[in-house]
Amino acid sequence: MAFVARATRRPFAAVVDFSREWLLPSRTMRRRWWPPAIGLAYIALIASLGGLGGQHIMMGMLGFLDAYNEKTRLFLKTFLAFMVTGIIYDSLRYWLDLTTAGRVHVAGPYLFDRAWFGIGGLTMNEFFALHHWAVADVIAGVAYLVYVAEYLGLGMVLFFTGHVERAATFSLGFLAVNLLGFLTYFGYPAAPPWYVAAHGMGPAQMNVAPSAAGATRFDQLLGTHVFEDAYSHSIEVFGAIPSLHVAYPLMAAIFAWRMKELRWARWPATVYAPLMCFSAVYLQHHYVIDVIVGLTYASIVALGLLAWDRRRAAAAV
Repeated sequence: MAFVARATRRPFAAVVDFSREWLLPSRTMRRRWWPPAIGLAYIALIASLGGLGGQHIMMGMLGFLDAYNEKTRLFLKTFLAFMVTGIIYDSLRYWLDLTTAGRVHVAGPYLFDRAWFGIGGLTMNEFFALHHWAVADVIAGVAYLVYVAEYLGLGMVLFFTGHVERAATFSLGFLAVNLLGFLTYFGYPAAPPWYVAAHGMGPAQMNVAPSAAGATRFDQLLGTHVFEDAYSHSIEVFGAIPSLHVAYPLMAAIFAWRMKELRWARWPATVYAPLMCFSAVYLQHHYVIDVIVGLTYASIVALGLLAWDRRRAAAAV
């Protein structure tokens, strides 16, 4: 909050102070060799495995934040869990298909969802495939575009307003819920609704490319290629359960209601979470059961971290 107070009273001086703290290298901080070395080793590893891209180089170079100044070191430490999540997710392309081939669940999730949540003998996905509207396509598309940005953005706000431990809770929550999701991808690989609509309920075809599914309507309406480009770089197809798309917004809403520093975000986050649930089903990316599992994981992680924060705060008194 110190920066906010300075910015309110003396905006120019606050900008100067911020620039000095973040842009100038430290003259007194003791450097450590191992964070940059780990980053360079990561780049070398991906290069040896094949598929090295700009995103991998950028991720590896983040290790140098530890050696620049005190602020960049703190930033790296606080949001390291986000970066580790990205690295683990990228690694799925090397092993997930190999370890799940021959045991992908295609018909099971579809039949379960139709039996429990169906409308007139159709899954909700099939119902929305037949009944969709331009305004809903745009709203759902926008919701689908910002689900990570909303969660990460709230964490960034906490960090840059001086609530570093709260920001670290966001970071750890992101890693924890993704680990639960990735383990589920491995333990119960499941085909998404768009796959069943396009390829039927036979044995899974492991060479099928990811699809933007109903989100292509967003691109068609606005004349963009946003979802087409995004899903062309997607790593996994058979990771429908759980829906991590809905997990992040629910965690953000829970944290906002339990952290006084995010009072201003409570109602926007509360409105966005169910909108994301609707969008995941409406755009043919997830069944209702996928959404329920994602919400369950999010609740477990968020409430568990908040309880841990309370115990840690009590022990520090």
